[in-house]
Amino acid sequence: MKDSEADIAIGVLNKLIDQELEAVRDATRDGNTPFGGYAQTRHNAFLYARDEIRKALAAAVDERGAGNPFLPQRDELVTMDIHTCDLCGRWCSSPVYSVCLCYADQAKVAGEVCADCMWRLKFHPVKIISLNAYRLFERWRLSQSEADE
Repeated sequence: MKDSEADIAIGVLNKLIDQELEAVRDATRDGNTPFGGYAQTRHNAFLYARDEIRKALAAAVDERGAGNPFLPQRDELVTMDIHTCDLCGRWCSSPVYSVCLCYADQAKVAGEVCADCMWRLKFHPVKIISLNAYRLFERWRLSQSEADE
Protein backbone atom coordinates (compact mmCIF):
# COMPACT_ATOMS: atom_id res chain seq x y z
CA MET A 1 0.00 0.00 0.00
CA LYS A 2 3.05 2.22 -0.14
CA ASP A 3 2.70 5.31 -2.36
CA SER A 4 -1.04 4.85 -2.69
CA GLU A 5 -3.23 7.90 -3.20
CA ALA A 6 -4.18 7.90 0.49
CA ASP A 7 -0.55 7.74 1.58
CA ILE A 8 0.30 10.65 -0.72
CA ALA A 9 -2.63 12.70 0.64
CA ILE A 10 -1.62 12.02 4.24
CA GLY A 11 1.99 12.91 3.40
CA VAL A 12 0.90 16.25 1.91
CA LEU A 13 -1.28 16.95 4.94
CA ASN A 14 1.65 16.19 7.24
CA LYS A 15 3.78 18.73 5.35
CA LEU A 16 1.02 21.34 5.62
CA ILE A 17 0.65 20.61 9.33
CA ASP A 18 4.37 21.13 9.83
CA GLN A 19 4.30 24.41 7.84
CA GLU A 20 1.36 25.78 9.81
CA LEU A 21 2.95 24.78 13.11
CA GLU A 22 6.10 26.62 12.06
CA ALA A 23 3.97 29.65 11.13
CA VAL A 24 2.33 29.56 14.57
CA ARG A 25 5.76 29.49 16.23
CA ASP A 26 7.03 32.36 14.07
CA ALA A 27 3.94 34.47 14.73
CA THR A 28 4.18 33.83 18.46
CA ARG A 29 7.88 34.75 18.47
CA ASP A 30 7.20 37.94 16.44
CA GLY A 31 4.16 38.91 18.52
CA ASN A 32 1.79 38.78 15.52
CA THR A 33 -1.25 37.42 17.38
CA PRO A 34 -3.84 37.59 14.56
CA PHE A 35 -1.59 35.76 12.10
CA GLY A 36 -0.78 33.17 14.79
CA GLY A 37 -4.49 32.60 15.38
CA TYR A 38 -5.14 32.05 11.66
CA ALA A 39 -2.18 29.68 11.39
CA GLN A 40 -3.36 27.78 14.48
CA THR A 41 -6.84 27.42 12.97
CA ARG A 42 -5.40 26.05 9.71
CA HIS A 43 -3.09 23.75 11.67
CA ASN A 44 -6.05 22.30 13.60
CA ALA A 45 -8.09 21.91 10.39
CA PHE A 46 -5.27 19.98 8.72
CA LEU A 47 -4.89 17.74 11.78
CA TYR A 48 -8.62 17.07 11.74
CA ALA A 49 -8.58 16.29 7.99
CA ARG A 50 -5.68 13.86 8.41
CA ASP A 51 -7.43 12.07 11.28
CA GLU A 52 -10.67 11.82 9.30
CA ILE A 53 -8.86 10.36 6.28
CA ARG A 54 -7.23 7.77 8.52
CA LYS A 55 -10.58 6.89 10.11
CA ALA A 56 -12.22 6.56 6.70
CA LEU A 57 -9.44 4.29 5.46
CA ALA A 58 -9.70 2.12 8.57
CA ALA A 59 -13.47 1.92 8.20
CA ALA A 60 -13.14 0.93 4.54
CA VAL A 61 -10.74 -1.87 5.44
CA ASP A 62 -13.03 -3.05 8.24
CA GLU A 63 -16.10 -2.87 6.00
CA ARG A 64 -14.39 -4.82 3.23
CA GLY A 65 -13.49 -7.75 5.42
CA ALA A 66 -15.88 -7.24 8.31
CA GLY A 67 -16.52 -10.83 9.14
CA ASN A 68 -16.99 -11.87 5.52
CA PRO A 69 -16.32 -15.61 5.76
CA PHE A 70 -16.06 -15.88 1.98
CA LEU A 71 -12.87 -13.83 1.74
CA PRO A 72 -9.61 -15.73 1.96
CA GLN A 73 -8.26 -15.94 5.48
CA ARG A 74 -4.82 -14.69 6.45
CA ASP A 75 -2.04 -16.85 4.98
CA GLU A 76 -4.56 -18.93 3.00
CA LEU A 77 -3.28 -19.97 -0.40
CA VAL A 78 -5.46 -18.94 -3.33
CA THR A 79 -4.93 -18.99 -7.06
CA MET A 80 -4.26 -15.83 -9.01
CA ASP A 81 -6.92 -16.58 -11.62
CA ILE A 82 -9.15 -13.70 -12.62
CA HIS A 83 -12.85 -14.46 -12.95
CA THR A 84 -15.89 -12.44 -13.94
CA CYS A 85 -18.58 -12.57 -11.28
CA ASP A 86 -21.83 -13.87 -12.77
CA LEU A 87 -23.90 -11.61 -10.51
CA CYS A 88 -22.17 -8.21 -10.40
CA GLY A 89 -20.06 -8.56 -13.55
CA ARG A 90 -16.87 -7.30 -11.89
CA TRP A 91 -13.51 -8.97 -12.27
CA CYS A 92 -12.46 -10.77 -9.15
CA SER A 93 -9.70 -13.08 -8.07
CA SER A 94 -10.16 -16.44 -6.44
CA PRO A 95 -11.96 -17.74 -4.50
CA VAL A 96 -15.21 -17.79 -6.42
CA TYR A 97 -18.27 -19.81 -5.48
CA SER A 98 -21.02 -21.66 -7.31
CA VAL A 99 -24.55 -20.94 -6.14
CA CYS A 100 -28.06 -21.75 -7.20
CA LEU A 101 -30.47 -18.82 -6.95
CA CYS A 102 -34.09 -19.97 -6.69
CA TYR A 103 -37.33 -18.04 -6.59
CA ALA A 104 -40.65 -19.85 -6.87
CA ASP A 105 -40.31 -22.07 -9.96
CA GLN A 106 -37.37 -20.17 -11.45
CA ALA A 107 -33.73 -21.01 -10.82
CA LYS A 108 -30.41 -19.74 -12.03
CA VAL A 109 -27.05 -21.33 -11.46
CA ALA A 110 -24.18 -18.91 -11.10
CA GLY A 111 -20.89 -20.71 -11.51
CA GLU A 112 -18.55 -17.88 -10.52
CA VAL A 113 -19.71 -15.58 -7.71
CA CYS A 114 -17.29 -13.27 -5.90
CA ALA A 115 -16.94 -13.10 -2.12
CA ASP A 116 -18.48 -9.60 -2.03
CA CYS A 117 -21.69 -10.80 -3.72
CA MET A 118 -21.84 -13.81 -1.42
CA TRP A 119 -21.66 -11.43 1.55
CA ARG A 120 -24.03 -8.86 0.02
CA LEU A 121 -26.69 -11.51 -0.67
CA LYS A 122 -26.22 -12.90 2.86
CA PHE A 123 -25.22 -16.41 1.87
CA HIS A 124 -23.88 -18.52 4.69
CA PRO A 125 -20.87 -20.76 4.27
CA VAL A 126 -21.56 -24.44 4.39
CA LYS A 127 -19.49 -27.05 6.11
CA ILE A 128 -16.73 -28.29 3.86
CA ILE A 129 -16.01 -31.97 4.11
CA SER A 130 -12.94 -33.76 2.91
CA LEU A 131 -12.88 -35.70 -0.35
CA ASN A 132 -12.42 -38.96 1.57
CA ALA A 133 -15.53 -38.28 3.65
CA TYR A 134 -17.48 -37.51 0.48
CA ARG A 135 -16.30 -40.75 -1.15
CA LEU A 136 -17.35 -42.71 1.95
CA PHE A 137 -20.77 -41.05 1.72
CA GLU A 138 -21.04 -41.97 -1.98
CA ARG A 139 -20.14 -45.60 -1.23
CA TRP A 140 -22.71 -45.71 1.55
CA ARG A 141 -25.37 -44.19 -0.73
CA LEU A 142 -24.52 -46.66 -3.47
CA SER A 143 -24.74 -49.58 -1.05
CA GLN A 144 -28.13 -48.28 0.15
CA SER A 145 -29.48 -48.06 -3.39
CA GLU A 146 -28.20 -51.60 -4.14
CA ALA A 147 -29.86 -52.89 -0.97
CA ASP A 148 -33.16 -51.31 -2.02
CA GLU A 149 -33.11 -53.14 -5.38
